[in-house]
Amino acid sequence: MSENLTWGTPIPFKTVELPAFPVNELPVIISEYVRAVSETTQTAPDMAAVSSLPILALSLQGKYIIEGKADWQEPLNLYSLIVANPAERKSAVERFMSAPVRKYEAVQNKRLAPLIEQNKIEKSILENRKKFLEAKHSKDKITDYSEIREISEEISEFKEIKPFRLLCDDITPEKLAGILAENGGEIALVSSEGGIFDILAGRYSQNVNIDTFLKAHSGDSIIVDRQGRANENIDNPALTALIYAQPNVISGLMSNEVFRGRGLCGRFLYSLPKSIIGNRKFESKPIPEVTADRYNHLIERLLKIENEKPEIITLSQNAREVLKNIFEQIEGLLIDDLAEISDFAGKFVGSVLRIAGLLYLAENAEYIHECDLIMPESFMISAGKIGEYFLAHARAAYQLMGVDENMKNAEYILQKILKNNIQQATKTELVRICRKFKTTEKLTEPLNILINYNYLREIEQIYNGVGRKPENIYLVNPKIFN
Repeated sequence: MSENLTWGTPIPFKTVELPAFPVNELPVIISEYVRAVSETTQTAPDMAAVSSLPILALSLQGKYIIEGKADWQEPLNLYSLIVANPAERKSAVERFMSAPVRKYEAVQNKRLAPLIEQNKIEKSILENRKKFLEAKHSKDKITDYSEIREISEEISEFKEIKPFRLLCDDITPEKLAGILAENGGEIALVSSEGGIFDILAGRYSQNVNIDTFLKAHSGDSIIVDRQGRANENIDNPALTALIYAQPNVISGLMSNEVFRGRGLCGRFLYSLPKSIIGNRKFESKPIPEVTADRYNHLIERLLKIENEKPEIITLSQNAREVLKNIFEQIEGLLIDDLAEISDFAGKFVGSVLRIAGLLYLAENAEYIHECDLIMPESFMISAGKIGEYFLAHARAAYQLMGVDENMKNAEYILQKILKNNIQQATKTELVRICRKFKTTEKLTEPLNILINYNYLREIEQIYNGVGRKPENIYLVNPKIFN
């Protein structure tokens, strides 16, 4: 029967084509720099393009928020995870993209150095004064401790000047919370290895601790314990994460029940850039000086923005309609097509809104203080196209990281079919062959995947109403045996 049917070519599971990042949707200054970084490092543009969004986010987080509608506001920080194999030059891309941030950080610390030193001296004087008074009171048996209490209070309220920080690397959650507290509630974690996931999973503490990561993404308050001092409350914290990781580093990310169950995995924007290893050129073009200068100037300008409190970006009516359409499209898929990545999809529209805000501010950086902060629809359209990229790559990343059990089960069934040279079978027969399944119901979704990928075809059996209804037969595409 199978030979008499017209069959399509089976689609390989491992080679589903992922979309390239829509670089043209980025502001011109950034898109030109992204292409230049891609050329000089001989990497797919995706890697630099995706990296540009967290760089914008760390430059603007805490300074602006964007309002999708009444009672719905999103901060502008992002979590991004770029998955690439060794030798893909992840570190080189990271260095180029974060260069203006690191330069700005170094310049600010050079300026602060004498102030920090003076601040240390002032605190040391207070502490020495307290020690002197304590010794004097003890020696002379003075019972009036008012002076000691006053200087103790002065020390406890003393504002230390800390080095200026925009970036940190793989650190413990406890240390991260401390840095947020010292840094006005804002910091960016940039890592070219992805060891942060091992740390969060309890490499050092034996306990999974992701509270800071969860709260600092959405802006929920964080309480920091201080030894010898009152606890510190961080209102509206903002953490941006830009993580480059090898597939084997993140293979356990989705299998961690705490990570997945509490929503950590769903907070990341995933990218699986296409490798161009084997086709790279030795004589690549260096980044044009004017292109680098324009990018560096843009990021520096955004970093220099100082707002007393976060300013609100609102949407034009047309931009709001675009966002509404995106919401309605995604909402209709959450219980079906996107069920396997519902934790990611549930935050998708908010991520698109954040990206739109970043694009708008970056495009208008030169005169941002003169803007009315009403975002036109063009930025929401661009953010929607970028969002489509992340949605497609999230599907692939979840599959790579072992979450899509139906896909894994489909591959398992196909292996059994090939091993046993099966030409056709019913669900009951497949359950006997594929012993990991206890019931025929467990086969439904994996078999549907095999049908969609042109490996199987379901033939409904005619039922004449007498006896038990016969099972449908699944025919196997004979091309898979060639």
